[in-house]
Parts: sequence; C-alpha cells; structure tokens
Amino acid sequence: MIAYKGFQALVIAIAGVYGTICVALYFYQTRLIFKPTLQLTQTPEEQQLDYEEVWISPEGKASPGQGLHGWWLPGLQGNLADYGLTLLYLHGNSENIGANLGLAHRYQRMGFNVLLVDYRGYGQSMGPFPNEQRVYDDAIAAYRYLAETHQIPAQQIWVFGHSLGGAIAIELSTQRSMAGLIVQSTFSSMLQAVQFSGQYNWVPVNWILTQRFDSIAKVPQLEVPVLYIHGLEDDTTAAVMSEQLYKASPLPKQLWLVPEAGHNNVADTAGLKYVTTVETFVEQMQPTVAIQAPASPVE
Repeated sequence: MIAYKGFQALVIAIAGVYGTICVALYFYQTRLIFKPTLQLTQTPEEQQLDYEEVWISPEGKASPGQGLHGWWLPGLQGNLADYGLTLLYLHGNSENIGANLGLAHRYQRMGFNVLLVDYRGYGQSMGPFPNEQRVYDDAIAAYRYLAETHQIPAQQIWVFGHSLGGAIAIELSTQRSMAGLIVQSTFSSMLQAVQFSGQYNWVPVNWILTQRFDSIAKVPQLEVPVLYIHGLEDDTTAAVMSEQLYKASPLPKQLWLVPEAGHNNVADTAGLKYVTTVETFVEQMQPTVAIQAPASPVE
C-alpha cells in the first residue's frame, strides 16, 4: 500500500509538472516564435544605397520615432524598371530589417521600389511584443502607406515574404488587392512546422497553439500569381511545406526548389539564376495585371 501511494504521488507530481509546462507554452509561445532584435546591424546609409527613412502609423505616414520604422529604396535601372513596380518586403521572425537589407537590395537592382519595414517590437518600430494579429495589422499598415501616401495602385504592388513573412504575405493577400506574391522559405502552417521539427511532439501542440499562421488553409483562395521559392537544404522550414502550398494554390503559380540552398542563403546560392527566375515570373504576370485578364498558366 505504501509503495502504491508513493507511485500515485509520483504520477501526480509528473502530471503537475507536465501541465505546468503546457500552460507555460500556451502563454509564452510568442516568445518562442518571435525573436526580434533592436539593433540594426546594417543600414542603407552604411551600404551607400539611395533610400528614404520612413515612419508609418496605422493611419498612414507618422512622425519620426513613431509607428513602424522602415526604409524606402527607390528602384534602380534593372530589367523590371519600366513596369513601375513596388515591392513590400516582409521579413521573418528573427532580427530586423537590417539583416534583410542585402536581399531587399537585390530587388531594388531588379527595378522594384522596395519598402522594407519592421513589425512592432522589431528594430526601431515601437510597440508591444509581436503576436500573429499584430504582425498582420502591421503588414496592412505598410500596404496602406504604399497605397495612400505613395498612391501606388494595387496592380503595381508585389509582396515578398521570407519565412514567417511568407505567412504574413499570404494573409495580406486575403485582405488587400495586389499584383502578385513572392513567398520564400516559408511553412504551410505553424502547426505543421512544429510537427515537422519534432521538438514539441511530447505536448498537445494542436490544443495549445494560438499562433496558427495557417497558410495552407488560405492559399486555395488566392487570386494573385504566386512564386514559391525554397532551398532544398533548408533545415528550419522543410521545402516540402512550400510544395504543399504550391499544390494547394490556384494558377498562375510557380515553384522553384533551389539545390544546396538553406533557409537564409537561397539568393546567394542561386546567384544570377535567382534574379532571372524572379524577373521572368514577374514579367510573365505583367500582361495579367495590365489588362485584368487571366494569364497563361505558369508551372
């Protein structure tokens, strides 16, 4: 009897610890998902790039030091320059816009005007710690800045999202009109990303996950062209999840899996082919945007 009571007490204690961990994961999961940094590791000025510093509020342009902080990079004389396109660049869950300046500059060299913006809690963007709804709201604020302050028509706005930014870009496409999406190294849903990692298989993730980022449920309703890009050696978000998103998306769409590329080095690994692949896809979609008619399928 004593041994039984001891075993029973042990089971209760283990159950208590397990429950406490589950509760902690429920309330603190945003701290595991979002990993912002405040310091800008590089700036356009340091890289001698042509740019304008911008501050964005939910209502539009904000005073310096208020709202979302970003950089406006005017397009250079690349192959896409004549189309007058603007790219809203939505970065991933870690660091800030400083760590994304190199890839944003690639798009600037293609001819895109680029708006690179930090979500609240990242870099110099003031505000509460991010969560799923807040980053969605921040993306809408950035889009409104383009549409209202710069008066850029929807058919000239492309949206790029890397990793978590891909899920934000997909959500934005369900809320606002745009010319197209470029989604790089993203995941099909936060639940599937966690399940693929195997890190939390010992807890009921589906029950406690509040930050869903359920892109796989949204992409069947896409009404814009989408280019999915993913490195085959990505050990952060498995390339198979971009394949799932691609299969679930309507035409026009394209999937490009980059051999030997990881999560953050796709453009560097692919080199010139990265530029030509993006430019070709965007140029193929331009007649769609210009005449508001269905484009030839891109597979």
